[in-house]
Amino acid sequence: MPSTYGTGTAGQFSDSTQRQVLELGKLIHMYNPSVTPMLTISSRVGSSTTPVPIFEWMEDEHMMKKSQKQDIKTEGADSATVDVSDTATGGVNGHNTVVKFDRQAQMEMFEVGGIYSVSVAGGSAALQTAVTHVVCIAIGKNVNLTSPTDKHVQFLGAHAHASLSAYNVEACADGSDLITIDAAGVATFTYVATAGAFLDNAVATAYYGYNASGFGEANFADADYFMTEGGPGTYAEGAAVGVETRKQVRRLKNCTQIFREPYTITGTADAAKHYGGPELARLRARKLAKIKSDIEWSLLTNGNISLDATSENPKRTFAGFGVGQSSAGVVSSLDGQANTDLQLTYASGGTLDNFDSIVELIFHDMVSGSDKKTVFASNKWMKKLVSMVRVADAGVGEYKMGTETRAGLRVREYFGPVGAMEFIAHPMLNGAYEDYALAVDFSNFDWRPLSSRNLKLRGNIVQDGSDGRTDEWLIEAGPEIRNEQTHAIMKLV
Repeated sequence: MPSTYGTGTAGQFSDSTQRQVLELGKLIHMYNPSVTPMLTISSRVGSSTTPVPIFEWMEDEHMMKKSQKQDIKTEGADSATVDVSDTATGGVNGHNTVVKFDRQAQMEMFEVGGIYSVSVAGGSAALQTAVTHVVCIAIGKNVNLTSPTDKHVQFLGAHAHASLSAYNVEACADGSDLITIDAAGVATFTYVATAGAFLDNAVATAYYGYNASGFGEANFADADYFMTEGGPGTYAEGAAVGVETRKQVRRLKNCTQIFREPYTITGTADAAKHYGGPELARLRARKLAKIKSDIEWSLLTNGNISLDATSENPKRTFAGFGVGQSSAGVVSSLDGQANTDLQLTYASGGTLDNFDSIVELIFHDMVSGSDKKTVFASNKWMKKLVSMVRVADAGVGEYKMGTETRAGLRVREYFGPVGAMEFIAHPMLNGAYEDYALAVDFSNFDWRPLSSRNLKLRGNIVQDGSDGRTDEWLIEAGPEIRNEQTHAIMKLV
């Protein structure tokens, strides 16, 4: 007769669980590239070791831009946070001679000694009477403010000389605005020439456009002028060498941060047979996922760098992109947390045209960046993007569903009016961070592990006689995020 003893109830324990060992495969799938997409891509795109925990790099802009606009809607005395500022010196030329630009990329066109035509429009915004040009006498940290930033430029008012190839200084007394601001005010700057020798009331001095700040802004008067001795269209046949413009190189830094993830197993548990494979292998896999997710979270949300420099054993924290952090993190020029130009309405009011304006702004300054960004976005952002494309008739051909993969990740590509954006859903940009999307230009991003301290497994690190073992995953590394104006944080509102 046929056997009735199979794999049914007789093969079960009294609690109804199977006595037979289940076949779950050799691996427990707890980690894949989509958990940490930023780290997954960055480790494949660019990674170079650093010999020291604090690493530095240099940034410079070449004078490629020739004309641009800047809002002039707010002003304040000696302030680093407003559009138009007083210099720290009172008296002549001590009022409203400093402009703070929105984006680091706008500094591309300014060099000390440059002469720029300037016009102001919008509401009551205006220039001081007779001012048609400005002379740049300081940039960035050299601007005469108490707390200057890399986005500040200091100007002297000027106008074309009546007969010479020169520009007269238009002195601006304290209390008399060089630039009158307005909520709708916009200033347009266009490069014209290079300021040469400075003549103090027609008497030659040792100052030129590139070192004019040494003369002191309070010393310039209406009768003074700069000869035009450089720039396009200023050289005659047989002319002498012109005068240069100058600009200092910025030096920036970041640091490595230590990540450690230990796990312990007894000798008995290590020797015993478990469902799902060896318990040590399970712990090793899940702790690997944990340390990688911690690194990813720090890359996304870390604010400003912290070196803990006064400590004998410093606990360093690298500067991350600063998603969700108020006025902290590397991204400042294109940060949608405060900049409404990087914000998109989540409701039906947010259209593809509105999004194209954001894309155009992100790609507006192309000198230091590439024409493709990788965007790590929340599910909410992905839903909004698809919704906008469905509604827009022009969406056909602009949005490509995830038919290709990059480093094992599904990529959705949007072709904007200027550049392309590769969207990748990021699992950490949910909950409190569901309104954010981070655009990264990987041509300006490198992962910098400390030499001999890249991700490693340290086995059996505690030797105290215990019947068991303690292992840990360890890495000491940090990001080199260059040209912060090429990255962006977008926000749904």
